[in-house]
Amino acid sequence: MIELRSSPVVEATSDGKWQLVFWMGDAFEFATPFRAALDEIADALRREAHSIMQLPECEEFEDFVEGTLYFGDNVLHVYFEHSLGYLALSTDSEEPLRRTAELIQPRVIVT
Repeated sequence: MIELRSSPVVEATSDGKWQLVFWMGDAFEFATPFRAALDEIADALRREAHSIMQLPECEEFEDFVEGTLYFGDNVLHVYFEHSLGYLALSTDSEEPLRRTAELIQPRVIVT
Protein backbone atom coordinates (compact mmCIF):
# COMPACT_ATOMS: atom_id res chain seq x y z
CA MET A 1 0.00 0.00 0.00
CA ILE A 2 1.04 3.60 -0.62
CA GLU A 3 0.39 5.74 2.45
CA LEU A 4 -0.11 9.44 1.67
CA ARG A 5 -0.92 12.61 3.63
CA SER A 6 -3.39 13.70 0.92
CA SER A 7 -4.79 12.35 -2.34
CA PRO A 8 -2.41 12.41 -5.32
CA VAL A 9 -2.81 15.51 -7.49
CA VAL A 10 -2.12 16.02 -11.21
CA GLU A 11 -1.10 19.62 -11.84
CA ALA A 12 0.52 21.81 -14.47
CA THR A 13 4.01 23.09 -13.75
CA SER A 14 5.39 26.55 -14.46
CA ASP A 15 7.47 25.20 -17.36
CA GLY A 16 4.47 23.78 -19.25
CA LYS A 17 4.84 20.18 -18.10
CA TRP A 18 2.58 18.09 -15.89
CA GLN A 19 3.27 16.35 -12.60
CA LEU A 20 1.56 13.84 -10.35
CA VAL A 21 2.40 14.79 -6.76
CA PHE A 22 2.35 12.50 -3.72
CA TRP A 23 2.73 14.13 -0.28
CA MET A 24 4.06 11.21 1.74
CA GLY A 25 5.78 12.35 4.90
CA ASP A 26 7.00 15.04 7.19
CA ALA A 27 9.90 17.26 6.19
CA PHE A 28 13.30 15.66 6.73
CA GLU A 29 11.76 12.29 7.67
CA PHE A 30 14.32 9.99 6.11
CA ALA A 31 12.19 6.93 6.90
CA THR A 32 9.54 8.00 4.35
CA PRO A 33 9.33 4.95 2.03
CA PHE A 34 9.63 6.61 -1.37
CA ARG A 35 11.36 3.65 -2.98
CA ALA A 36 8.73 1.20 -1.71
CA ALA A 37 5.99 3.50 -3.03
CA LEU A 38 7.71 3.62 -6.42
CA ASP A 39 7.88 -0.19 -6.47
CA GLU A 40 4.11 -0.27 -5.78
CA ILE A 41 3.48 2.27 -8.54
CA ALA A 42 5.58 0.34 -11.07
CA ASP A 43 3.83 -2.90 -10.10
CA ALA A 44 0.39 -1.32 -10.58
CA LEU A 45 1.40 0.06 -13.99
CA ARG A 46 2.81 -3.32 -15.06
CA ARG A 47 -0.73 -4.69 -15.01
CA GLU A 48 -1.55 -2.49 -18.01
CA ALA A 49 1.76 -2.06 -19.86
CA HIS A 50 5.42 -2.92 -19.57
CA SER A 51 7.08 -0.69 -16.97
CA ILE A 52 10.64 -0.27 -15.77
CA MET A 53 11.84 1.87 -12.86
CA GLN A 54 15.36 3.29 -13.00
CA LEU A 55 16.76 4.92 -9.86
CA PRO A 56 20.29 5.48 -8.58
CA GLU A 57 21.56 3.20 -5.84
CA CYS A 58 20.04 3.92 -2.44
CA GLU A 59 22.21 6.01 -0.13
CA GLU A 60 21.82 6.74 3.57
CA PHE A 61 20.10 10.11 4.09
CA GLU A 62 19.52 10.45 0.34
CA ASP A 63 17.63 13.52 -0.82
CA PHE A 64 16.72 15.15 -4.15
CA VAL A 65 16.67 11.78 -5.94
CA GLU A 66 15.88 11.65 -9.66
CA GLY A 67 15.09 8.70 -11.87
CA THR A 68 12.95 7.48 -14.73
CA LEU A 69 9.83 5.32 -14.92
CA TYR A 70 9.10 3.82 -18.33
CA PHE A 71 5.40 2.94 -18.67
CA GLY A 72 4.41 1.54 -22.05
CA ASP A 73 5.40 4.27 -24.53
CA ASN A 74 5.55 6.92 -21.79
CA VAL A 75 8.65 8.21 -20.03
CA LEU A 76 7.95 9.67 -16.60
CA HIS A 77 10.56 11.67 -14.72
CA VAL A 78 10.76 10.58 -11.05
CA TYR A 79 11.76 12.93 -8.27
CA PHE A 80 11.55 12.56 -4.52
CA GLU A 81 12.72 14.77 -1.75
CA HIS A 82 12.96 13.89 1.94
CA SER A 83 13.47 17.52 2.92
CA LEU A 84 9.88 18.32 1.82
CA GLY A 85 8.34 14.85 2.08
CA TYR A 86 7.07 14.47 -1.46
CA LEU A 87 7.36 12.33 -4.56
CA ALA A 88 6.53 13.58 -8.06
CA LEU A 89 6.18 11.94 -11.45
CA SER A 90 6.33 14.38 -14.36
CA THR A 91 6.06 14.41 -18.14
CA ASP A 92 5.02 16.64 -21.04
CA SER A 93 1.51 15.17 -21.23
CA GLU A 94 -1.29 15.12 -18.65
CA GLU A 95 -2.92 11.87 -19.79
CA PRO A 96 -0.23 9.35 -18.70
CA LEU A 97 -0.25 10.90 -15.24
CA ARG A 98 -4.05 10.73 -14.98
CA ARG A 99 -3.89 7.07 -16.06
CA THR A 100 -1.14 6.40 -13.51
CA ALA A 101 -3.30 7.95 -10.77
CA GLU A 102 -6.23 5.73 -11.79
CA LEU A 103 -4.17 2.55 -11.81
CA ILE A 104 -2.62 3.13 -8.40
CA GLN A 105 -5.80 4.35 -6.68
CA PRO A 106 -6.65 0.92 -5.17
CA ARG A 107 -3.22 0.89 -3.50
CA VAL A 108 -3.45 4.39 -1.97
CA ILE A 109 -4.35 5.06 1.66
CA VAL A 110 -4.71 8.70 2.76
CA THR A 111 -4.01 9.20 6.47
